[in-house]
Amino acid sequence: MKSTNKTLFALLLALGVNAQALEPYKKSQATNWLGVEVVEPQLAGIGAAIADIPFFELRGHSSSLHKIAGPKGTVMVVRDPECPVSRRYGPRISAMANSYSDKGFSFAFIYLNEHLDADRLQKDARDLQVSGIKIGKGSFTIAQALGVRSTGDVFVLDSKQRLIYRGAIDDQYGFGYTQDAPTHNFLRNALEAELKGRSVVTPATLAPGCVIDADPEKDDLLPIPPDAALS
Repeated sequence: MKSTNKTLFALLLALGVNAQALEPYKKSQATNWLGVEVVEPQLAGIGAAIADIPFFELRGHSSSLHKIAGPKGTVMVVRDPECPVSRRYGPRISAMANSYSDKGFSFAFIYLNEHLDADRLQKDARDLQVSGIKIGKGSFTIAQALGVRSTGDVFVLDSKQRLIYRGAIDDQYGFGYTQDAPTHNFLRNALEAELKGRSVVTPATLAPGCVIDADPEKDDLLPIPPDAALS
């Protein structure tokens, strides 16, 4: 009973105190997020090798996951410009991409909103102001392989394409939850650990955002890049 009361109290506190907390867009289902929730690494697929999946960039160039890998690894960022959590973290992830790309990590953004047209996706890609790869067609196939659950998910693959981190960027923002500053910088800590040759202390968490249905068939609903067709 005490546990139930504590949970209810935490929920009411988050909803009441955080008057400026983010809200889901339209009728999208929000993930449950009242702070940090660590996931068992084995259940999160940590250590699994990710296959070389082909895709098209928003600008039309074809490539694949293994081809875009950096010397130290690859950071895969879920992106949806209609999701408040994704938008809020845009400047932060862009700053990290600009910083860690110089340290050997490539950054790729997978767009998982099949309702947006090409102009809207291209505008968001420009607004990010980062040179990372922006993936269009093929995003949902990649999402299924990674096990994407939320628009707030990020993933880190090492130089051998093994998953070493998945989850939240940090613990500052969520639906019905916000802090003045993050207390756990999950993604940054994972990248620093990989640079130093150490194991990631917290390799998996849940992430705030809207629930993602990672159905590869949705790739057919994404805008087709100019003169492009998946082989």
